[in-house]
Amino acid sequence: MVRHRFPQERQTYICNSAHYRFRSSLTLRCFCLLALFAMGACSALNSTPLAAGNPAPVAVAQSHNADQLTATEWPMEGQSAQRNRASSDDIKLPLSVRDQYSVAGDAEHVSPIAIANGRLFAESDRKLHAVALDSGKELWQFNFAGSFLSPAVADNTVFIRSETGDEGFVYALKADTGAQLWMYQFAKVGSSFGNVGGHVTSPVIVNGVILVGAAQTLHALNVKSGKEVWKFATEYPVVSSASVASGIVYFADFTNLYAVDLKTGKELWRFDHGKQALFFAPVIVDNQVAIAGGDTIYMLDRSSGKQIWSRAFTDVTVIPAGASAGHLYIKSTNQLFALNLQTGATVWDFTTTNFISLPAIAQNQLYVITRSGNGGQVHALQQSDGKEVWQTDQAGLASAAPVIAGGRLYVRLTSGDVVVFRSS
Repeated sequence: MVRHRFPQERQTYICNSAHYRFRSSLTLRCFCLLALFAMGACSALNSTPLAAGNPAPVAVAQSHNADQLTATEWPMEGQSAQRNRASSDDIKLPLSVRDQYSVAGDAEHVSPIAIANGRLFAESDRKLHAVALDSGKELWQFNFAGSFLSPAVADNTVFIRSETGDEGFVYALKADTGAQLWMYQFAKVGSSFGNVGGHVTSPVIVNGVILVGAAQTLHALNVKSGKEVWKFATEYPVVSSASVASGIVYFADFTNLYAVDLKTGKELWRFDHGKQALFFAPVIVDNQVAIAGGDTIYMLDRSSGKQIWSRAFTDVTVIPAGASAGHLYIKSTNQLFALNLQTGATVWDFTTTNFISLPAIAQNQLYVITRSGNGGQVHALQQSDGKEVWQTDQAGLASAAPVIAGGRLYVRLTSGDVVVFRSS
């Protein structure tokens, strides 16, 4: 496979940059694994944008029972603009494999899929694929000179971020045909800090605006035209995707969490935790927002930025991973913790041998992927106490986090295929 400069640099800067100061080599090693897996280390893309094609229908393993599909969706990374990875679906255990969607191409390290408007959007084989949920037929493909696509869907438009070398883009495509509506190119991507941070972030769409960070700027673009509504300059390179609630945008650079007005781009407050760290998207729950700084989780009041509590962990790098049922979920490379929302105390933890994914959260359980060597499992954990209530072996699991939509659990295989679990 031909690999472009950006994917190699992205893996290098996460793990080896001298400008990224960790307090110990152990923390560095943990963060390298965590960052590569949780961000979905990319499958590099080597083509230029093309018009969407009309490939032959893709065969599927079983019928897809369209009459049982419901309206719940997973339209963007983190499920919603709050990035809490929580769905309203109530999935009854036990589960079994009921469907499998064919999506060609190596997908061991890809971003999670998106599901909206009866379609599945999946990165694989250096393309974005759109597949009909009812028939399993591939509707269209779109090629990119870039990586880390992280699709997000709003109305009948799918948005994809793309980056290759020192160029970064956001594309808007018609969700039903794949036709390009507009393309926005960032003036600059990456950073002068050994290329740490500043890379194009996963898009979030709220109230007709798409929010994407690059270099030392957060950009707000009009979803219809791609024209810039406002931009906000940061002190250091942007290192997290944005989260949004109640008209306020939350995102981070190396040391600051910013709260910015969605309409105007005006800064409302910032929180400086004093540590240099790569964040993942802040997690919003109720009137609180959670961020990570290396080995520490901070819970802040969303309105004022005042710290409610913080929780440090020993020799492990952590990220906020979701929230529901009075818990904030955080993860390291191989552990998932449920913390009390009000105090930060550990309610329960789940430890694996090698790797655990970000969760997909249903009403009563949360679902994670674990991997060790060539093996892998899908687990259901009870939200109340972390007890494992169901698990199944599944060969060839990719590292992408599972998603929930229409009462079904979707997991990705390294072959590119998407396996669907439903109540037995």
